[in-house]
Amino acid sequence: MSAKLFPWDSFPYRLDFTDKSRVAWFECQEHMDKEIARCNLKSKDYKASCKRGYKIIKPEKPKTQKRKNLKRSELLNPNMKTLRPLTFEKQPKLLNVNHV
Repeated sequence: MSAKLFPWDSFPYRLDFTDKSRVAWFECQEHMDKEIARCNLKSKDYKASCKRGYKIIKPEKPKTQKRKNLKRSELLNPNMKTLRPLTFEKQPKLLNVNHV
């Protein structure tokens, strides 16, 4: 089975085009990825496979960060996030009844 799918030992990567019934073999995954990019193929347009002992590595997709639900006040004025308690200094009594 493997000899039919991969007739050459030096070409372990195989690319089957689904719409054109065309097959291509590659020496490395980079060459196969370059062909996919050159033909502007989507994942439904082809099937990639490799010989036993080789592995197809899919590129990592960047993870999207989840947006926080912000309150309206935080959106308008981000400096208001930290609330500090108000403190007053003690002052002498301003109204002194015994003072004449």
